[in-house]
Amino acid sequence: MGDPTGIGPEIILKALSTKVPFQFCRPIVLGDEGVLLKTAGLLGSSLSVERITEIPNRGYQPERVWVAPISRLDAPSLTFGKPDRSCGKAMVMYIEEAVKWALSGKLGAITTCPINKQAIHAAGYLFSGHTELLAHLTQASSTAMMFVGSKWKVALVTTHLPMREVPEQVTVERILTVIRLTAEGLKYFFGIPTPRIAVLGLNPHCGEEGLFGAEEKNAILPAIAKAKSVGMDTEGPFSADSFFSLPGSPSFHAVIAMYHDQGLIPIKMSGFSEAVNLTLGLPIIRTSVGHGTAYDIAGKGLADPTNLIHALSIASKLAKLKNNPPHPIPLP
Repeated sequence: MGDPTGIGPEIILKALSTKVPFQFCRPIVLGDEGVLLKTAGLLGSSLSVERITEIPNRGYQPERVWVAPISRLDAPSLTFGKPDRSCGKAMVMYIEEAVKWALSGKLGAITTCPINKQAIHAAGYLFSGHTELLAHLTQASSTAMMFVGSKWKVALVTTHLPMREVPEQVTVERILTVIRLTAEGLKYFFGIPTPRIAVLGLNPHCGEEGLFGAEEKNAILPAIAKAKSVGMDTEGPFSADSFFSLPGSPSFHAVIAMYHDQGLIPIKMSGFSEAVNLTLGLPIIRTSVGHGTAYDIAGKGLADPTNLIHALSIASKLAKLKNNPPHPIPLP
């Protein structure tokens, strides 16, 4: 359910009020019954929110929301846009329980609504986001965020870091890991047998022969060379300011961006409502909406569920492949 005081509860109820999600999946909500009922009241919705203790075998239909009550928050006292420590704890509890259910096979996939990182920190969980928490819970050795959009698939070398810390995290090992995870993901999830991957530079004009930075020479080019040495079709580095408008760029199946905004600005500009976050490297399938908690509109009935429906759709499609795990690509 994500943050109980964000738009997560609202987009869940709106999405499950339509027929679309039920055409490709059997959705249940791991969240808070009281919060969902409060949200339904604010929306003036006639849908039913029904508590479950086990996953139903039948009865999935629009306007019928199955909820596993993982938390029991004092919903009337909560204020939209102002999560407290109990909300932070609840956000983590939803994820922890979802991971348990997915690892046990009770769930085919997980789709997450947005969380508030400060609230989960206040509750004592020192993770910078969903991806890092999921990696911890599943004991995944390496993960990467890939955003799947209408035109592009973009994977990130670094994610939620201050800009001043990005260069030190742009290493040969990390870039090569993200290239590998991307290549495996494209083969496994999207059926692309020989994916072509573009790698962006970090600095303006890819460093201009070292004038604007040495990361291209010291890390990005060596990582590309190592990827090629094990048969991964990888090209670059490309200057990020022009790559997405180059005539030949759509021929690449995915793009590796060095930092968060470098990759997400173009993909969200080309189709914000369709940009879905897919976590690579986990033993389970996890997608997420490509937006945040949107506190400025939370509780006002203005949130659009389109992105959540796309995230559910992709999760459902990928779940059909869960019995055919990818073969890891050996790295040099």
